[in-house]
Amino acid sequence: MKAFVKKEWMEMTRTGRLFILFVVFLVFGIMNPAIAKLTPKLLEMMKDQMVDTGITLGSAKVNAMSSWTQFYKNAPMVLIITVLMFSGILTGEYQRGTLVQVVTKGLSRVKIMLSKMLAVYCTWTVMYAVYFGVTFGYTKYFWGRDKAENLILGVTAYWLFGMLILSFLMLFSAISENVGQVLLGCGGCVLFMVFANYIPKCKEYLPLRLMEGLSAMNGGLGGSDYTAAFLVTGALTIISSIFAVALFNKRSI
Repeated sequence: MKAFVKKEWMEMTRTGRLFILFVVFLVFGIMNPAIAKLTPKLLEMMKDQMVDTGITLGSAKVNAMSSWTQFYKNAPMVLIITVLMFSGILTGEYQRGTLVQVVTKGLSRVKIMLSKMLAVYCTWTVMYAVYFGVTFGYTKYFWGRDKAENLILGVTAYWLFGMLILSFLMLFSAISENVGQVLLGCGGCVLFMVFANYIPKCKEYLPLRLMEGLSAMNGGLGGSDYTAAFLVTGALTIISSIFAVALFNKRSI
């Protein structure tokens, strides 16, 4: 299994996936405080141009919260890019027939799937840490005196939500024949949660609650408001991962 994990990392490096993800997360991490910092200057530049049209622009006051607002706005984008980058992690191998050679050499399917999961989950964790670290560093540099409440709670919540989506990705990768089916399955799960979120009694239990990190920082939600969503999301992530291993172990490759 150790050798297969090493193979996964080498393949991600060789194909450029790791580099692309690093650049994407780094750029978005820099953009969050940069956009917040530049917003007043952009509005100032646009003021004179908009006067002729009869539109008056007010001044914008930015602080650390402005940067973290951008952080949560861009978080879905970096998660989507991660899903797209890994959507073919198994289906590509099915189509090329490379897994047959590995299985015939004696490596169990369980170890293959666990290696794939480890690569995906660790990559998300490390890249998300880069995204958070860069935003945190520049935000601290620009607005050092401003303190964000419940920062770790909100950031950790979104990380766990990402883990859930990636566990769905691994689950559908185990049973799908192509990338389209994998993405459709992941999208369907998210869509189901969106519709369920309209049911008032379900809101506090749904994983979508973990995307509301900004509400925690604004004081709208406290730690106790996330407890149910944390437990449900953690359980769903584990269950999806277990089913992914079990289904992959039974399918023909």
